[in-house]
Amino acid sequence: MKREQQEVLSLLKEIDKICRKNKIPYYLSPQLTLCGVTGQPFPQDPLCGVVLMKTGDMERFRIAFEADPPKRRTLESMKNNKRFPGLYLRYENMDTLCFRLDEGRNFRYPGMGVDILPLRGKIASRKVHLWNRALEVGWQQSCYLYNNKPGLSGMLCKLPVRLLSLGGRARLGKRLYEKFLERQDTKGSDEYVLRLNRTETLYYPAEIFKKTAQLELEGSKFLVPDGKIWYLQKTYGSDYENVPAEEPKPDWTVMTSALVSYEDYFQETGSLKKLIKARRRQYLKDSIGRRRQRYYNWCWNYAKLCAGQRELDVYYEEKKDYIKNLYKNGDYVRLEAVFRPYTRMNQRCLKEKEIYASDEEMMEIYLDVLEKTVN
Repeated sequence: MKREQQEVLSLLKEIDKICRKNKIPYYLSPQLTLCGVTGQPFPQDPLCGVVLMKTGDMERFRIAFEADPPKRRTLESMKNNKRFPGLYLRYENMDTLCFRLDEGRNFRYPGMGVDILPLRGKIASRKVHLWNRALEVGWQQSCYLYNNKPGLSGMLCKLPVRLLSLGGRARLGKRLYEKFLERQDTKGSDEYVLRLNRTETLYYPAEIFKKTAQLELEGSKFLVPDGKIWYLQKTYGSDYENVPAEEPKPDWTVMTSALVSYEDYFQETGSLKKLIKARRRQYLKDSIGRRRQRYYNWCWNYAKLCAGQRELDVYYEEKKDYIKNLYKNGDYVRLEAVFRPYTRMNQRCLKEKEIYASDEEMMEIYLDVLEKTVN
């Protein structure tokens, strides 16, 4: 194992030790559970360290950590960091480095760490759920995100957060953290919600997490749901055993080191605020060019589509008498073969929300042939 992998594994052991000492249940992430069950190698991604806890247990873990914090370890959250980007905890080693250039200085202590994600209970009231979600998205959007320009819904979600921040962002972060935990408590919920990231949300029956079991991972034992197979099937499907191991994808915007601390790194490089702001400004300028490029690509593809339609028009005009003769004789086998280009063109046109029809008579024959040969 590489040093970064060993560091993530070591932090997982420390979390396990704290949880066992305070009798707090936790569960390895689906990715790590899959590695333990199928024997896949430990992920090489330095951000792979993830465990799950129910909302109430997550708060118990935070309190237990603050009562007896290990040396050179920290636990960041919305409770103690006004720029922390979401409802979860991050357990970090302050003697290492894990700086994400695309997220600026959202993390006060950007060392290598393990994310503790909450298993949320469903909110009964639809209105409360929408308001809660709007505040959470607004908080995330108001944190630093280099390549994520919010759309209209994101801007609307940011508005109430900005207004509420007038009383102090640190105070608002603590308040929202407590409200989110209270509203999404798992007691009495028959289904848990897991938000892995901003775009991926998973739903699990509460029964999966009723009990815990032990699973060996790289020679150490960790806790997983007692129904770990059910857990993996809900995440990856029934063929979870055939899910390939994730290939490492180097990311030049994430600087990691298990030997250099973030303090030494920033002492050497100095403040990166100017660089971060310059990257953000340049990204926003380049976004105009990217939009134009996407539009030009669409125009070129649409022009090729129209040219293909004109070619088919000529082809079917020449074959019209032959097709009518086949249709009159009921030769649907040959008609199906003749209309294959017609079908392919319609499939392409449907992506542009259009329908291809060379002429009305040909379209009527095509629809009748399609109806009789669909099976």
